[in-house]
Amino acid sequence: MNKFTFLLFFLLSHSINCFPQISGTFPTIDKSDLPDGKFQPARTFTGASLFGYIDGGAELYLEYGFSAAWISEIGFMGGKYKTEIFRMNGPEEAFGIFSVSKYRCRNMPPISSYTCQTRYQLQICAGSCYISIVNSSGRETDSIASLRIGEAIVHKITEPSAGFSNYLPGVQTEIIRSNAILAKGKLGLMNGAPDWEDYFKDATGYSVVILSGNENTVLSVKFKTREDLAKFESKHSWNPENISIAPNKLLSGETVRKLSENHLLIVIPK
Repeated sequence: MNKFTFLLFFLLSHSINCFPQISGTFPTIDKSDLPDGKFQPARTFTGASLFGYIDGGAELYLEYGFSAAWISEIGFMGGKYKTEIFRMNGPEEAFGIFSVSKYRCRNMPPISSYTCQTRYQLQICAGSCYISIVNSSGRETDSIASLRIGEAIVHKITEPSAGFSNYLPGVQTEIIRSNAILAKGKLGLMNGAPDWEDYFKDATGYSVVILSGNENTVLSVKFKTREDLAKFESKHSWNPENISIAPNKLLSGETVRKLSENHLLIVIPK
């Protein structure tokens, strides 16, 4: 083996070994799922390698808890569809990305618990996956083709999607599907609920489900530790002794009650 051949072999082997690999179950699809589809070679990203795909937007996914991504362009039913599957660290994280990414849904097709379809995009949250299928033509056939692709992916996801009865007890699922936003930090708030950035400024270790209504806004905030909760209470000058499982209207105007040890339900009138 001459020097050039050895070097070429080394470089190829090194590239293959370093290419991001997706571990565990991942709902990728191919011609066995869509026999009439034409699949471009897929790209995969894990961890910080996501910056190589969406530099400037990867931070949002990492803030929520990103595991891996599978990206391909699929030719199907006369159109081309950029198909992205982002696997997050759990169902809540997947819903969080979905909730701050969807915009002006024309409809919510029942292929999963959480969907949003516009002329140019179908977004799906299923289990721990956030799925985006984008077309460039906006035709009715594109909507149908996107649904077919989405159905093939969702069919491979057996994990249940996020439920929010612990965050918003008594609230109908349909209201949550249409209006709720879940944030896990500053970037989530900036993208989905910028009006609440100051309210959570300097807060740490939290997940918040925000539900805005005509008369009030409900914030259901779960903290990782008692210290994170105490820091938030101190920021708002709340006396922890005034916060219990019974709703209590505080001097600052909020009605607050504990749902569990480190979980607050806050109702703020508009």
